[in-house]
Amino acid sequence: MLRRQLLLRLHRWMGLASAAFLVLAGLTGSLLAFEDELEVRFNPGLFVVAPPAGPDRPRQFDPFELRDMAQRAAPPQANVDTVILGLQPSRSLRFILSPRTDPETGRPLPLDVDELFMDPHTGAVLGTRLWGESLFRRETAVSFLYRLHYSLAMPAPWGARILGTVGLLWTLNCLVGLWLTFPRRGAGRSEQGWWRRWGTAWRFSPSGGMARVVLGLHRASGLWLWPAMLVFAWSSVMFNMRESVYRPVMSVVVSAPDLWAGVPPRRTPMLQPAIDWRSAHMAARNALDSIARQKGFIVEAERDLRLDRHRGVYVYRVRSSLDIPGAAGATTVLVDATTGMARGFAGDSRAGALEEWLGALHMARNFGTPYKALVALLGIGVALMSAAGLLVWYRRARARIASRRPGAAASPT
Repeated sequence: MLRRQLLLRLHRWMGLASAAFLVLAGLTGSLLAFEDELEVRFNPGLFVVAPPAGPDRPRQFDPFELRDMAQRAAPPQANVDTVILGLQPSRSLRFILSPRTDPETGRPLPLDVDELFMDPHTGAVLGTRLWGESLFRRETAVSFLYRLHYSLAMPAPWGARILGTVGLLWTLNCLVGLWLTFPRRGAGRSEQGWWRRWGTAWRFSPSGGMARVVLGLHRASGLWLWPAMLVFAWSSVMFNMRESVYRPVMSVVVSAPDLWAGVPPRRTPMLQPAIDWRSAHMAARNALDSIARQKGFIVEAERDLRLDRHRGVYVYRVRSSLDIPGAAGATTVLVDATTGMARGFAGDSRAGALEEWLGALHMARNFGTPYKALVALLGIGVALMSAAGLLVWYRRARARIASRRPGAAASPT
């Protein structure tokens, strides 16, 4: 009995500490399940292009030419450090701009824009924007929602730390909350009776007093949504506290090789790699083909090639038969930007597959529109469940305060 009371109090205070954040995360997450569709709806001029047709259509640019064109069109204080290898029909190319280093101070130069959109068929620049700048600008409204969802629109690293802590509390509260729904075992009761009694916790009845209705809604919704909530809670920890919490905990369950273990950060970012983009691409493809033959997997489609100036390597990503179905692809090989030698590979570990599944489920990247709709409904459900928990606490707190007043009796809850 004492242990149950302590867990109930722990559940209450962890819920209170995270409830407001979960309401915000649930509501924004329900919209972001359709992030791509919303971006196309609000910003068709940036995201949608018409493939040219007919005999007069212009010549096709290869991905390396497009990156060079984007670099020339970018602000002088910005680098375009990605070659996009997987083109999508009727979609523009979105280049992420990274700041160059000020040679005098060694700090990144400020950028007024950090995204550049280009028509892959003509090479025309469609526009630029500062990602997540404002909710009240059409170009950045959706990206601001994303920024609000994953970092509370706060400067790094504070928003991620807060939401990582919330994700950890949410994970623990999922486990504690499940235990609290279990009926207490009584003397002489059969196991079948226990299951039957637990079944009542899954049912919600709108009859009874307000406190009983709200408590029943909170408990029943928590049980029905429990598996999905645990996935979203733990994936939040993965996104925001990967090295400090997620990897140490998961290493107890499954081996998690570190892709970056062999390429520590440089003292200063690399200004000009010795290996150019095309040579790096060739070296990466050769390295990955060799690994694929050794491990017996198939490379299905190229994704992108990125220069990591802080570690001095090119990062080559593809979709392969090792990746989960429907995902963009997370099979990765690292190539030294000075020597062209392979420096790391990721894609064939169970830990990597688990991370890929958690990320894809959290961001609604699998199973098409039906799953996106399910995630949107789940976000609303999490917000309602958290709000119901707050209401339960508020009514009980108000009743306790009223009971302490002279001549007042506590109202039933």
